[in-house]
Amino acid sequence: MRRYPYTLLFLACLVGLLAGCSNEQRLARGKPLRNLNPNQVLEAFEANQIPWEWLGMKIDASVETASGVDSFKASIRMAKDSAIWVSLSPALGVEVARLLLEPDSVRLISKIPGNRFHFAGDYAALSAWADTPLSFRDIQDILTGRPMGIDPEFDKFNCRIDGYSYALISKYKRRIKRLVGVDNNALEPQDSLGIQATDRRYERVRNRTEDSDLLVKRHWFDGLTFDPLQDRFDDLYYQRSLTIERKDFSDRDEGRWPNEIRLAVTTPEGNLNMEWELMRIRFGRAYDFPFEIPDNYERRTGF
Repeated sequence: MRRYPYTLLFLACLVGLLAGCSNEQRLARGKPLRNLNPNQVLEAFEANQIPWEWLGMKIDASVETASGVDSFKASIRMAKDSAIWVSLSPALGVEVARLLLEPDSVRLISKIPGNRFHFAGDYAALSAWADTPLSFRDIQDILTGRPMGIDPEFDKFNCRIDGYSYALISKYKRRIKRLVGVDNNALEPQDSLGIQATDRRYERVRNRTEDSDLLVKRHWFDGLTFDPLQDRFDDLYYQRSLTIERKDFSDRDEGRWPNEIRLAVTTPEGNLNMEWELMRIRFGRAYDFPFEIPDNYERRTGF
């Protein structure tokens, strides 16, 4: 029994190796990628992941909203599945905010002159600011370049070949077909998903459906390296979408890692775009997460 985990790891690596070699030969001959099922794609992806427990990195980032563009640098420390600590600084290098995320709590200190405060709460306020649901695990996946929101035990996908990539498209219920006019077996990777039903039908379906049942997920993986290139979430309940793109993957001693990530949220009320470039990264060092609140800072219930 003790050897089973090593056997599974070996098989996962073997799947990735064989799929990659086979596809490289096929593409060289002008043929499409070989057909794989969703589990094979996910196993090949996992075989290339860095098994980190502690992580520190510095990024150069920008956020664009209707009010303008803000650029900043961030120092990030992470203990896997336990804590995410972020220090934000503008170009001059003076810290303006500090954030501490744990699985069940969100804490923020704003040090901006004229707007000094601290916040302690849950992920509802953070989700409201981003206008999309976010959990600790979601943010950890975004920062570490993993496809967000995949649950192999519950998610069911169709696998499509999309050029040089594999696209995993979530299977959805009949009520979504009624709204978008296409069955999940006929949905192509690059198809846009808009409401095709009348307003009356849309409201009727929405009133009878949980919001999670009207979510369509798509994930793209490179056909050779199985890098997670893009996630797209179409939320038909609230008519919003979230897209995460990862670029410029590099080979490190520990494994492959994306150097550029872009996140875009589109809603009826407006859009939010965020992108960052990795400047430095370090694995394996145990960090502390300093978070002291000055006595004269007021407490707020939102950002």
